[in-house]
Amino acid sequence: MTAQLLVGTSGFSYSSWRGSFYPRRLKSAEMLSYYASRLSTVEVNTTFYRTQPDEVIAAWAASVPPSFRFAVKAHRRITHNRRMPNLETAMEVLAGEAASFGDRLGPLLFQLPPTAPFDESRIDRIMALAPTQWRIAFQFRHPSWHVPAVVEKLERLGAALVHGDGEEQPGPVGRGAFIYLRLRRQAYSAQRLIAWSRRIAGYLAQGKDVYAYFKHERLGPLYAEQLAARIRTSFRVGVEAGL
Repeated sequence: MTAQLLVGTSGFSYSSWRGSFYPRRLKSAEMLSYYASRLSTVEVNTTFYRTQPDEVIAAWAASVPPSFRFAVKAHRRITHNRRMPNLETAMEVLAGEAASFGDRLGPLLFQLPPTAPFDESRIDRIMALAPTQWRIAFQFRHPSWHVPAVVEKLERLGAALVHGDGEEQPGPVGRGAFIYLRLRRQAYSAQRLIAWSRRIAGYLAQGKDVYAYFKHERLGPLYAEQLAARIRTSFRVGVEAGL
C-alpha cells in the first residue's frame, strides 16, 4: 500500500479567500465543497473552542469526496489545563465529534500551549482514553518536550509529533508513525516550497503518510495546491493521492 499525501489549510471558511482561491461570488455554504474539489484535507480548529453539533459535522462530511480527510483539533479543555480536570468527559465529547465525521476522519490534533512544560502523564492519560483506531498527533510548544525520549514514546504508541514550521518551538521534523506538518510562515517562496517538497517526498518514500496544513492566510490554499502538485509531478515516489 502506498503512502498518502494530504495537503490543505487550517480552516476553510474565510471570506478573504474570495477572488484568490474562491470565486468572488461563491456562497459561504458552498465553500467547503469547493475547497474539497481542489484540496484533500482541512484542519478543523473550531473544535478547539466549542463542541460542534452532530448535524453540522455530518453536513461537512457529506460535502466532501470519500478520500477527503478532516484533521480535528482537540478542545482546549483537554490540552490547556495542566491538571486536566474532567478529562474522561471531555474525551467522550471529542469521541462523539470524531465519530460524526465517519470515514472522513483524519488525525486528532492535541496541541499543548507554550506554557506547558514536560509532563509525560499528559500523554499517558490522553492515550489511555483515546479509541485505538484514532490517528493522534501531539504538538508540544515548550522546549522541555523536545527530547529523544518523547519522540521514541510517541513512535511506540503509533502517534505523530507535529512540526510547526515557522513557530518559536517548531519541534523535531519527520518523526512519528506518520507525519503531521503545520506550515505557519506568512509567506512561502518557491525555493522554500521546493525544499519542503523534497523533504516530504522522502517521508512518502519511507511509507509514511503525510498531512500538511498551511496557515489560513489568503495565499495558504494556493501554497497547498502548489506543494501537492510539485510532489506528485516531480518525484518518483509511490503516492496515493488524497483526491
